[in-house]
Amino acid sequence: MWPLLTMHITQLNRECLLHLFSFLDKDSRKSLARTCSQLHDVFEDPALWSLLHFRSLTELQKDNFLLGPALRSLSICWHSSRVQVCSIEDWLKSAFQRSICSRHESLVNDFLLRVCDRVRGLNDTVAPGT
Repeated sequence: MWPLLTMHITQLNRECLLHLFSFLDKDSRKSLARTCSQLHDVFEDPALWSLLHFRSLTELQKDNFLLGPALRSLSICWHSSRVQVCSIEDWLKSAFQRSICSRHESLVNDFLLRVCDRVRGLNDTVAPGT
């Protein structure tokens, strides 16, 4: 019988760690990143943050994600009394959706301004007020 060898996660190279992190949701990534500085550095790698999906408005205020130049896709999805908003571009263009979700409009606008300030290239496609 072969002896069982053990390996600590921090012995993996950066590419393997990034791959492992890619399978985790935002909260799990943040929890793992809190365990040591090496894993926190992986958490902050822009390559890990090319897609962001928010299932509730409270997630927009958390610190469990990074906004950076690698961001290519962004979606916010929440339910109002009469409509589900799943596309930021549609939400920005549709007065009907904004009026139904008006109580959330300033939170989403503030978040989108943060996105536009930190992520080049999304300014043309995701611009508040267009």
